[in-house]
Amino acid sequence: MSKRVIKRSGRQRVVIFSTHLLCLMILFVLPEVLLNYGREHAHNDFITYAKSTVFVLTFYVEYYGILGREYTRKTDLWRFILSNLLLIIAAMTAIFCIIRLAPFPGIHRFENPDLVLLRRASFLLKELCMIILTISLAVALNISDRWLKTEAARKEEMSVRQKQELVGLRNQLNPHFLFNTLNSIYALIEINPATARDAVHELSKLLRYVLYENPSFVELGKEADFIEHYVALQRLRLPVKAEFSLDVDINGCSDALVPPMLFVTLVENVFKHADFSAPAKLSLLVSEGKAICTTENKQKNYASDHAPGIGLANLQRRIELLFGSDASLATSELNDFFTVTLTVPLKHRQNNNDGLS
Repeated sequence: MSKRVIKRSGRQRVVIFSTHLLCLMILFVLPEVLLNYGREHAHNDFITYAKSTVFVLTFYVEYYGILGREYTRKTDLWRFILSNLLLIIAAMTAIFCIIRLAPFPGIHRFENPDLVLLRRASFLLKELCMIILTISLAVALNISDRWLKTEAARKEEMSVRQKQELVGLRNQLNPHFLFNTLNSIYALIEINPATARDAVHELSKLLRYVLYENPSFVELGKEADFIEHYVALQRLRLPVKAEFSLDVDINGCSDALVPPMLFVTLVENVFKHADFSAPAKLSLLVSEGKAICTTENKQKNYASDHAPGIGLANLQRRIELLFGSDASLATSELNDFFTVTLTVPLKHRQNNNDGLS
């Protein structure tokens, strides 16, 4: 798999360059200016600004020049070390020339030569430490910048994968729904052809919804209508004495948004696994900004109906990707009655209708 690289725009590069320059001025120029403020020697200003220029140039050569290269081979480590040594030598040479061009601060004409040499050496050692600090700062900022870009690329890649997985889950759901519905109609053809024709008519309504409702979120009212049509279709093949109650109360929240075909898995499971010798229930309610879909039915006794399917696992994964910990899928079983409760937060359109909130 190719590595994804996030490139910065020209404006972002200018902002980063300006931010670095401001930080360097605060670190290197401002302390020197404040330290020499009010002194009588004019050469102090020359040394201050000349040294600061060397520090700034050292930083950018390290950040964009040395660290801007790719170091992938083992031998590149020696090239990196050699490049930094040459940079340190060049910077120290520039500072030494600055000292030679301007009178050294605080040195008198008849001062002891040994003391002058010691003071110059101390001065150069201090500047060497500042050069190393400048290079270290460039390395630290470069590592931080690379980490931020890698993290941004990782998050973008994860987002793309999640979107692809959601598309895959939905594509898996539609054939699964169609397969179960066609099985229901097939069972009706031999028993009651007229009822089978009604079932095909109901199926056409469902397929229209499945085929044309492709956005990430749809209105809760449309999803509720879809559930009612699907239940009407499945009821056609139930025994006359079968008791199935449907309670839909979306509490005036028809315009609220939910992912399409989110609750159909629960409806499918009821008609696939329920023993309709006992009443079965399905409800879709709205409470405190959340849609709550609950099914309760008696389980069939034969073992084949307890074989694991893709339905609930698919649904669990889908709500994790869409809502994280804000949604929940809970199941319970008591006295052969199986209960499933799906709770998801409702989304609302923004006032300008350009997005969701």
